Amino acid sequence: MGTHVESLADVRALIEELHRSREAASSSPTGTSTSVATMNLIVFVDDPVARERVLERAAGLADKHPARTILLDATGKMHGANVATSTRDNAGTTVITERIDVDVRGQDPPIILNAVGELTVRDVSTVLWWSGARLLESRTFSGLAELASTVIVDSSGRARDAETIRELGEFFAKYPRIALHDLAFMRLAPWMDMIAQFFDDPALHDDLFNITEFAIASGSDAEAYYLAGWLASRLSWEPAGRDRFRARGRTIRFSKIAKGDARRVQSVTLSTGDSQYAAELCADDPTIVCLCVTGAKAKPTWSVPLLNVDNLSLMERAILSSGKDRIFETSLLTVREVLA
Repeated sequence: MGTHVESLADVRALIEELHRSREAASSSPTGTSTSVATMNLIVFVDDPVARERVLERAAGLADKHPARTILLDATGKMHGANVATSTRDNAGTTVITERIDVDVRGQDPPIILNAVGELTVRDVSTVLWWSGARLLESRTFSGLAELASTVIVDSSGRARDAETIRELGEFFAKYPRIALHDLAFMRLAPWMDMIAQFFDDPALHDDLFNITEFAIASGSDAEAYYLAGWLASRLSWEPAGRDRFRARGRTIRFSKIAKGDARRVQSVTLSTGDSQYAAELCADDPTIVCLCVTGAKAKPTWSVPLLNVDNLSLMERAILSSGKDRIFETSLLTVREVLA
């Protein structure tokens, strides 16, 4: 089922179509029960290039988790507003999926927020997936965040991703009740595990507290800053500028190297007074990371698989997670200080 209206002012027609679809499913003669939205999924997109990818992932989430998806499209690729509903049987239950696509290009934020407020389902959680380029400087983002219990962003891959992280730090400080997730940080879990592997050996553990400098090569700024913030927050380093930290009276220098594709880390190198720990994508196989310890505590090189997780799975994890990610939050606040 579906309907189209020419103007966002006709939001009432969309709501009536949603009611009709639910009533039709509820009155089905099959004798099955009806399951409707378990959440409101609000999706904002303003990049025409990323539009199809965003729509595909939103549909994938809605397929697995019944949702009322409200797609706010600022790309200019559509006009007016569309509502579409579909049903499927799942173990004797008729599951209803609802999607509303709305052209918001050029619309004033109060008009957008009023329409979204009317279209959301009451008494279920609201997740905002913001793929727009602007954050706090966007009144639409701030207003939608007020409606949400969970906000998902991806700061990686944009020309201004360092600025996006800085804004996220300000947003978290302003809205501490909201569970905030950045896919750029979530993608780094395998690299964090590999860094930890270096120091699992009791003979090397003390070197964690002897690091004097480290370098991160990545295709986007977000990965480098997040890994630096994570490492600093775990080891109680204090930011002392964009290229250094302080800990127990010593200075730790940080180098950010632009290298490779967006959203990809290429290497992490940690140096102490007499040893160097390096994790780097293997030249002949980018799904393998080579780990090497040289210097006074040298070890034979070994390899581990790089367990990349697709963005859809990361988004699902963010939606289903209970509570906040405290490690992410402390890392984010550390990066906020670095970028201040």
